[in-house]
Amino acid sequence: MILTLALLSMVSLLMAGAVELWWGSTARQQRRRSAEFIERSLASRAHVAPPLPAVAAGKPMRSQALPTDSLFLRAGLPTGWRLPVQLAMLGLGLAWLGAWRIGTLWAMPVLLVAYSLLVWLWLRGRIEKQRRQMIHQLPDFLDGVVRLATIGNSLPMAFQTASSTVPLPLRSVLDRTMVSVRSGMDLDQALQLASQPYRLEALQLLQVVLGTAVRIGGRADHIVQRMSDFMRDLDQAQHELRAITAETRMSAWVLGLLPVAVAIILSLLNPAFFHPMFTESLGRKILLIALVMELFGGFLLYRLAKSL
Repeated sequence: MILTLALLSMVSLLMAGAVELWWGSTARQQRRRSAEFIERSLASRAHVAPPLPAVAAGKPMRSQALPTDSLFLRAGLPTGWRLPVQLAMLGLGLAWLGAWRIGTLWAMPVLLVAYSLLVWLWLRGRIEKQRRQMIHQLPDFLDGVVRLATIGNSLPMAFQTASSTVPLPLRSVLDRTMVSVRSGMDLDQALQLASQPYRLEALQLLQVVLGTAVRIGGRADHIVQRMSDFMRDLDQAQHELRAITAETRMSAWVLGLLPVAVAIILSLLNPAFFHPMFTESLGRKILLIALVMELFGGFLLYRLAKSL
């Protein structure tokens, strides 16, 4: 029974990740179709071939060693194998200590699932924080590009000059863009390649505007100025919306995490109280029912928070 409980916990975690990916698939497909349509329109209007792939247009980028590199870039963490190994070793160590404290090794799968959820929430918090910082920095950067473009600089030169004064985390995206530009890649393609791991719609829109200016020409500085004003108004509106819905979202987080936190703390402080939950047949059934109710309640709270 306890093995079934551990397998059900792992399957529930995988299902939660699958639901998260499924909810975002529609928006990703819509953005992909919009980008493809814009690229076809630009190519037909300029009577040129579609843009070359990133490897053919410039210096080939180094392939990412791990699939977690893109996730760590969005979270503002160092890429590579060191951090995943450290997180895995920490999780195994904490799970073993918790199982030793409770008195049964069957508690390790449950503790590993709880640790994985905490790491996922920590990464999501860092990703959301960095995304807000980059969106907040974009209007000021675009204003600098417009000022430099209006005094006679070309758009790529204005982009390069303005990027040197931007702080992190947006500075990392712009630096990677300029490295690709110096290797021979067009500015819009370089920005698309550098911003791809971050999945920001604002950067994708800026890439389309820069591609229009490079291939067709025109007063792109006017469009960039309108983009800056729109992003500033959108950022202010999002701040107001977060302030209005902060109480509801915080209540959802507290109600969702409080049962798990209380169960873990009580099991560590008083192992004899939770030991029958892993050794007795009735205790395993109660623990399984509690896990199912917690997952169902967390799903409902997540839908409530996402609807705001």
